[in-house]
Amino acid sequence: MDYYIVAFKSRSDTVSFSEFLKSKGVFNVIVNTPKEAGVGCGLSVKPKVNKEIIKKAVRVFGVKSFVGVFQVIEKGGKKIVKPL
Repeated sequence: MDYYIVAFKSRSDTVSFSEFLKSKGVFNVIVNTPKEAGVGCGLSVKPKVNKEIIKKAVRVFGVKSFVGVFQVIEKGGKKIVKPL
């Protein structure tokens, strides 16, 4: 199963971004950042939209603690994390 996460250095910015997406009608959940990403505050936002919408939302949200958008690929019980 592949999905995208948005990582921040700040937990409060993670929560604020999640609320921002919800206010725009984008379903999302806050998840633990996979250790394979090696970044952020330990929490990430997992939106249920494509990567282009995610990138646009990050630009509009415009917070300095943004770390990156990552694709998470789960294969055979392992997670592969790729920055976008």
